Amino acid sequence: MKALPRLIACSVALIAICAGIGGALVVTAGVDPLTAYLATSPGGADSVAIIAASSNVDVRFVMAMQMARFVAVLVIGPAAARFIAKRVHSKTDEPGRS
Repeated sequence: MKALPRLIACSVALIAICAGIGGALVVTAGVDPLTAYLATSPGGADSVAIIAASSNVDVRFVMAMQMARFVAVLVIGPAAARFIAKRVHSKTDEPGRS
């Protein structure tokens, strides 16, 4: 329960960031808002693919963006995890901290 507010805040921040990127796609790339939302929405590409296939959106663009997001997470994820783990580990090693 102690972590719940932080988890909710992080989830809302993730959705807001994705919405911002989707808004930028609408303005800069001329993509319709639903296509931009589905292309940048967090979550599984399988559920996004089902929604995109049953909607009137550019499915190729949505899936290309989802796969680009997946590849970016694969490339950036391990380095980001190492960086965060080192920072957390160094904070717990400071004198006077447990």
